[in-house]
Amino acid sequence: MRPPLHLAVCLLMLGAAVARAEPPEVEATPGRVMLGEDVTVEVRVRVPKGAGPVRAAASSGTWERTRVEGGAERVFHWTPPPVRYPLWAVLAFWVEDGRAPEVTTVRLPLLGRTTLDVSTAPGAEVVVAVGDARFGPVKADGHGNAQVPVEVPPDATEARVLATRGTLTTDRRAPLEVPAARPLVAALTPDPLPAEGGGWLIIAGDEERLSASELTVEAEGATVKSVDPERARYTVQPRADATDVSVTVRWRAAPAKDAVRIQGAVKPGAARPAEGMTIIPDAPSVRRAHDVRGPVPRTSLFLLGGAAFASGANGGPLLGLGVSVPLPVWHWRVAAEAEVGLRHASLDGQQGDTEVHSRVWAIPLLLSARVTLFQHGFFLLDGRAGGGVLALSHHLSTQGIETGDVFPDAVDERRVRAMGFLAAQGAYRLGRWSILTEVRAALAPVETPSLRAQLGGVSVSAGLRFAP
Repeated sequence: MRPPLHLAVCLLMLGAAVARAEPPEVEATPGRVMLGEDVTVEVRVRVPKGAGPVRAAASSGTWERTRVEGGAERVFHWTPPPVRYPLWAVLAFWVEDGRAPEVTTVRLPLLGRTTLDVSTAPGAEVVVAVGDARFGPVKADGHGNAQVPVEVPPDATEARVLATRGTLTTDRRAPLEVPAARPLVAALTPDPLPAEGGGWLIIAGDEERLSASELTVEAEGATVKSVDPERARYTVQPRADATDVSVTVRWRAAPAKDAVRIQGAVKPGAARPAEGMTIIPDAPSVRRAHDVRGPVPRTSLFLLGGAAFASGANGGPLLGLGVSVPLPVWHWRVAAEAEVGLRHASLDGQQGDTEVHSRVWAIPLLLSARVTLFQHGFFLLDGRAGGGVLALSHHLSTQGIETGDVFPDAVDERRVRAMGFLAAQGAYRLGRWSILTEVRAALAPVETPSLRAQLGGVSVSAGLRFAP
């Protein structure tokens, strides 16, 4: 009896090893959404007791939380996108427990409101049918015009207009201008992706079952392979030197539309000791390594350009070039930065019979600290504070209005003054590049025998950051 018993045990172990996570049960309330209303959809996800964290992703809109742990029922809240045209929203849910994920999708119709202008017989009663829904009746005015408010679902292409006057009824069709859109939702799991072993790319769309042949998938920083041509399921293996992974998914039939781009961090693999080397678990260097959450950010370069707004003639263009060095503080949310800039201001005026021309060029040399205050997906909001010195050159010349003579008392001055600033900076990450916008308030008073200026003020800038 031993061989059959051993065979049964082996089969059970093999089945447990290849088993996939059970797809969660999902219930969304309400089941359809009217765009333009302040509505939040509550989604209840039921999973077996002791299941791992549940992740959520959506083709549009925003989540209150995308990851919920603990309990047999997990509750998510989703807010529709700020659009008015009808479309489908695809919500995806799965349990993240190390096994190949089984995804449950919910497709929510997002309805749009519009007013249909109808021309018919004067005094006729007009009813508009869109799918199974009817709107009206609305009585046409003396000129035969009627306006009927209707609700349009995402699949509607035309409305049926019924106009009744006495015993006469007309029935005609009216086209509805609904943008053609095919939603896609994609996600990387687990988050962050392990450097050793990798993870999966999850894709869902407007159909119950997608095949890999319908999609085009492009990846940066990882190798993506389809594991089932009949299903949109892929493995993702980060490259050895990758700190983040970027994946773009689009419909093969319409590559320029409805593309989805996602980005995920890579969790570094455990360092392997060289032969003959002993690692002491309580060593300070080992403890510091375990305190790091996710990949260590890289030193980056940034460029900002914009304009300063200050009183009088103190405003003008500005430019800044700097380097940002992440620090192991608050999970690498703090960075030390050094920046060199260029600032210009000019004044052309008249004093009596004399024209005055003043030109100021300044070079700020600044040290600052940048702190990440908020992060959602690829968007970051940072606060910056710093100070330094402002090296300036001032040239003042005068000219007679009537004679055109340039007076010999032209002035060239050079000074070094202190400068300080506070700033709020928004960043949108695109792989190694980030798009930056910054609003800065600076204080840089300058006073010389022939100049009194404020080269600080409020400035607005835009630029790029690159992590080589």
